[in-house]
Amino acid sequence: MDSSGQILAAVDIHREFRTAEGILPVLKGIDLKVRRNEILAVTGASGVGKSTLLHILGGLDRPTSGEVTLDDVAISQLSEQELARLRNRKVGYVFQSHYLLDDFSALENVMIPMLLAGRSHAEARRRAELLLADVGLTDRQSHRPKQLSGGEQQRVAVARALANEPGIVLADEPSGNLDTATGRMLHDLLFRLNELNGTTFVIATHNRELADRCHREIRMADGRVMM
Repeated sequence: MDSSGQILAAVDIHREFRTAEGILPVLKGIDLKVRRNEILAVTGASGVGKSTLLHILGGLDRPTSGEVTLDDVAISQLSEQELARLRNRKVGYVFQSHYLLDDFSALENVMIPMLLAGRSHAEARRRAELLLADVGLTDRQSHRPKQLSGGEQQRVAVARALANEPGIVLADEPSGNLDTATGRMLHDLLFRLNELNGTTFVIATHNRELADRCHREIRMADGRVMM
């Protein structure tokens, strides 16, 4: 792992939600630095704010206060259009549910982020084919999600997350819906991609085996990072 640079930083991140009962504080002053090329595990019990933190780190949600910097860009200062462009080009996402589009093939699902980024159809197709080969799905690229196993669907989701060559991939319980053996295969894939391509991963997980494999771990409790 090359830890010579920093790709992402979060400073004093707070996130509150308004509910019928009043204000619910979920994140209570998170400070976090992610080094380039590392695999960082974010662990903690359900409800401590892991998913909320990942959404804010990736620009899917905005903090109530605090700042996230990605590749030296303060993302909370961006307009919605600028933020959408940054998400598409610099951040990949893998969720517990794959969120593939059922009406499109595996190949087309991987092509979509590239087409949205303005790449030609031919270029997007070539790269999608390469990515599906990387995740071992060359012979399944014409299949739609419902024709794929759960592990295959998640591998397509990983390929899609890598489509625009993001500097960082945020993964929220990526193997949470998979059986143990299939989950281990997915974990092996993430570590292989990190080793081959230098992709940075931040992985929120309950899986102790996965967390122990990561280069570094932070543990969350009550909306805070417990070092």
